[in-house]
Amino acid sequence: MHYRTILPALVAIAPDVNAHYMFVRFSHKGVWEAPLGAGGIRNRTAPFEEQALYNTNYYTRVFNDPTYHMDYPNSVRCGRGNMDHANETAIIDVDAGDTIEVAHESADPVYWRDDYFNNCPGDRGTCDPRWNGLYFIHWGPMIVHLSKAPDGQDARTYDGSGDWVKIYTFGLRRHNDSTFDWPLYGPRGLDLPRFTFKIPVQTPPGQYLMRMDVPWIGQVNSYGHVPTQMYPSCAQLSIRSNSTAAFPKGVKMPDIFMPEAPGMETSPDMRELKVVDEGFVYPGGPLWDGETMVVDKP
Repeated sequence: MHYRTILPALVAIAPDVNAHYMFVRFSHKGVWEAPLGAGGIRNRTAPFEEQALYNTNYYTRVFNDPTYHMDYPNSVRCGRGNMDHANETAIIDVDAGDTIEVAHESADPVYWRDDYFNNCPGDRGTCDPRWNGLYFIHWGPMIVHLSKAPDGQDARTYDGSGDWVKIYTFGLRRHNDSTFDWPLYGPRGLDLPRFTFKIPVQTPPGQYLMRMDVPWIGQVNSYGHVPTQMYPSCAQLSIRSNSTAAFPKGVKMPDIFMPEAPGMETSPDMRELKVVDEGFVYPGGPLWDGETMVVDKP
């Protein structure tokens, strides 16, 4: 299928965009791990020579540039050049059933300061003072997937080419007048929602990647297709569990993030927050509730 793709104007100013983001830190059992590698999250490589976007010479991406479905598969799965950092990234032990919270940062790591991560109000994991707290400059759902490393590999050697199972979605909010909004969108400061979820207790033991992202869902209009922007990062986990259940069959990446996949494009009216499209489902495939795979819809 052929798509005429329209790139958002902000791509052209990518080197100076600071309000894009990366999930850089997570907590379990109420304790925050260190940011990035020491805390189990693979870094990105920047600058990075990506595949060129349609009808552009846009190859070189900086740290917080978006990722698109036509980029290298490993970029879509866990971020640009993530395998370059996998071996130096810790594998964090967690238990099935643990409560996880994730936190994001909008600055390139070369600009990080201690006060971005230490003594944050409300025990948040990040608290960038430049932005009066952290925010997202685009709307979309926060989604989390797990992918189990195959036999003979661990979380450091696994590239995420196997199945991915969605375990969490923080989505839109409907109002009584049939309108809706995305609660994480805009300059929310310390009112920004917190992203907290559980590793399903039915998760079998093993080594996993945990992918985190808030995709800015694309749209189709009279001019063509505006592609979804993604900002993925992955944590390396060793999950301890008493479960004897099989890990469910999931989805493949980047396949599930192609424009024709469910939830990857909306109408202009939905993009303008006027109405939720009929039959809309969140991107990334069905949601595993620990027992069954369910349609992930508002």
